[in-house]
Amino acid sequence: MLLFLFSSITLFSQYQFSGEGTEVFPYQIWSVDDLNLLRDSLYHQMYVDPNWSFNKHFRLIQDINTPVTQSITMTYFYGHFYGNNKKITLNLNVDETFNNYTCAPALFAGITNGGSIDSLIVDGYINSNLWAGGIANGIGISSKINGCINNAAIKSFNLDYGAGGIIFNNVNTISSCINNGDITGVNIVGGIAGQNDGTIINCINTGKIIATNSGSNTSIVTGDTTPNNGVGGIVACVVNSSQNILNCVNIGSVVGQGFVGGIVGLANGNPMATTPITNCINYGYVRGINIVGGVLGYMFNQNVNVSNCVNVGVIEGEEDTGRIVGKE
Repeated sequence: MLLFLFSSITLFSQYQFSGEGTEVFPYQIWSVDDLNLLRDSLYHQMYVDPNWSFNKHFRLIQDINTPVTQSITMTYFYGHFYGNNKKITLNLNVDETFNNYTCAPALFAGITNGGSIDSLIVDGYINSNLWAGGIANGIGISSKINGCINNAAIKSFNLDYGAGGIIFNNVNTISSCINNGDITGVNIVGGIAGQNDGTIINCINTGKIIATNSGSNTSIVTGDTTPNNGVGGIVACVVNSSQNILNCVNIGSVVGQGFVGGIVGLANGNPMATTPITNCINYGYVRGINIVGGVLGYMFNQNVNVSNCVNVGVIEGEEDTGRIVGKE
């Protein structure tokens, strides 16, 4: 451990970013070397300065076509990363082990405490034995992802944890993002997010979304025995959320076993408030065996409100199949 800390601090001190890390003069990211420096700095954050990235600003200056083969961070990012509509190519395989922790591969592991990712494009592929997201694995308190595009093909091989084109688990805000990558998993697979407990607004999916065994997971969520799974063009599973899924469009095909939806596979809803799915359109082909809907597969809680939504795609299923909602 001491050797690792020494080497991390040495790397941190030998090479510095261009820029000042402020909003006006952000740190500049030109190459894989700069991404490696960001990774080293965030490792430094884990052990030396827990708030190192808080409110620091980074800007991607040019496309990085040399494949990134290791996640930028296995810890939380508290800063602001401006993609500048430039591209980072990812070749992330299976899972990484760091200090005896197994971490799912992603460009960013988690974004929280006011952190943000804006206008970033990712390409390439991600393969994971846990969960996976094109931009990040999770987003937390007061944080957001805006204007990002995922073109990477993503595969998750885990029954209990799946994948999302932009993020696996959202508990804050994703806006104006596009997924063009094909997203494949066993369960909990969504074009934008796997699990959602936040707001998703003005997002589009064009990729193929496939869950080979959706509807198989019956996890206990927040003390209640509720299903926590599914497959959807935008979101696989809405978990006890009263936040919006608003103005979203699915164009890609969505294929699973159960809890299959053109926009949302499963919506648990919030017993204390209405969960709105509003102004959404599905154009994609939606196919499953049971509980299949053009907009929403399974309305598990009656406090879910589907309004001003349209399905124009072909819907195929054997049981509990609906043009808008498969099962209430």
